[in-house]
Amino acid sequence: MSPGSPLLRTLATIPVAPGVAVNSIVAVKGEGPVAGGSDGVVRYASAHLDGVESELVVRSGHSCQANPAVIDEVHRILLEHADRACAAGIVACAPR
Repeated sequence: MSPGSPLLRTLATIPVAPGVAVNSIVAVKGEGPVAGGSDGVVRYASAHLDGVESELVVRSGHSCQANPAVIDEVHRILLEHADRACAAGIVACAPR
């Protein structure tokens, strides 16, 4: 996953398909400004994506998947997307 990888550079140029929802969770270590921050591996400037439905910045290192704020955000996103699929009749849903 080198930043100079031809595969990664090519993937970065491919737009997200219409109808695909994009949400972002970005880790930034420390208390400094987010824009200049990093998770210790990836700079915020590289991880940030324009045009997403939501972006949550968590104060964490790179491996943030066990962070309670990340877990809560993934849960929120999944429920939001499930609600949309139910409302659109894409899937049959029982009331919550």
